[in-house]
Amino acid sequence: MSPSQQANARHIDQAKENLGDARDALKSGVDEALEAGAAAASEARAEINEQLEGLMEQGRGMLNQAEELIRSKPLASFGVAFAAGYLVAALTRRK
Repeated sequence: MSPSQQANARHIDQAKENLGDARDALKSGVDEALEAGAAAASEARAEINEQLEGLMEQGRGMLNQAEELIRSKPLASFGVAFAAGYLVAALTRRK
């Protein structure tokens, strides 16, 4: 093998090694990005669940307040419900 062929072979071997190193670095970067994305999604899911639980608790509190109001003033509650139903019916009949 001539000196120029040997030099070309060394360059090819070096290029293969560099490509392998670049592939490993790229794979490592992709793995890290995937892990970071999964961690961010997990944190977001936990925060959403926490906010949803807070909203559900608020809703339960409002229902309890409405129930107490209806029990304390049943006739007034019936009148308001009747009036609201009449109003909705009147609005939906108009064209």
